[in-house]
Amino acid sequence: MQSERKKRTVGIIANPASGRDIRRLVAHGSVFDNAEKVNIVRRILLALNKLDIDKVYIMPDSFGIGHEALNGLWGEEKENFKLDVEIMDMSIRGSAEDSSNAAELMEEKDTDIIIVLGGDGTNRVVVKALKKTPVMSISTGTNNVFPIMAESTMLGMAAGLYTFFTEEERQKVTSPIKSIYIIRDGNVEDMALIDAVIVNESYIGSRALWHTEQLEELFVTRSTSHDIGMVSIAGRLTQVRADEEGGVFIEIGNNSLTVKAAIAPGVVKEIPIKRWRKIEQEETIKLPSKQRIIALDGERELSVKKTEQLEVKLSYAPVRFVEYKDVLALADEKKMLEV
Repeated sequence: MQSERKKRTVGIIANPASGRDIRRLVAHGSVFDNAEKVNIVRRILLALNKLDIDKVYIMPDSFGIGHEALNGLWGEEKENFKLDVEIMDMSIRGSAEDSSNAAELMEEKDTDIIIVLGGDGTNRVVVKALKKTPVMSISTGTNNVFPIMAESTMLGMAAGLYTFFTEEERQKVTSPIKSIYIIRDGNVEDMALIDAVIVNESYIGSRALWHTEQLEELFVTRSTSHDIGMVSIAGRLTQVRADEEGGVFIEIGNNSLTVKAAIAPGVVKEIPIKRWRKIEQEETIKLPSKQRIIALDGERELSVKKTEQLEVKLSYAPVRFVEYKDVLALADEKKMLEV
């Protein structure tokens, strides 16, 4: 008897809080309001509807992004909409924990791929929660180094086509995700996708990172001349692409070298560089014992006591990133969109 094929499923996590933090008050970042996120999700669903997808799971939220995306269908698009969409039954708290919990539930349901709407912070909590499910990200946050700027219709098509690929083909269209692991007293405490910043403060306070005079050390997984945020500091010094091994470690402090870096939208600061160097993949750096705060992907997350031993390791996350352009190119090569 022929075995039943695995269902083709896509997950969507749209963070209603992304792109709406304190950086909107003190910088000039673009505002991705939830009405626009509804439009993005609707376009993803309409693209998926044109493919033979079995199920789409959407994270619930207080704004009702998923519900609004469905309710906004009208005319011919509503008449022809046959996609099985489920707004997941889960409690919501209006915090990053919602995205984390949704990712875990989607993985339990053996979802093929998860599309994330958010910035670096949203993607961090999603990737941290996953063990195997690959992600595809669209930028709707403040500092958007990890997620990409792309038309959501094309992302929806790519996500749907990805579910048809063999395991070998999936490896070809995905890439590993470099990550920074924070190790406290020998135990992995947390991780970052883009940057980990050591701040000379004793309490977390506002989650956004602003006062550059309090920066001490900076670790980044990539260093480019065009990205914004803390990687902009490293980008003035050297280039390390997201798709190559290694990262950069910088010590901030008075010296002869000072760089101008765009640490947030509309915010350019002069940063004194004490010393810096490239770091190898899987390298671990031990930091001196002292009281400090660690900011991960732009938000203060950890408070470290002076009695605790702190190490930082550059490694890989357990899940992979789906390159939507590669998916579409392979689909065309396989003539999957010919009718």
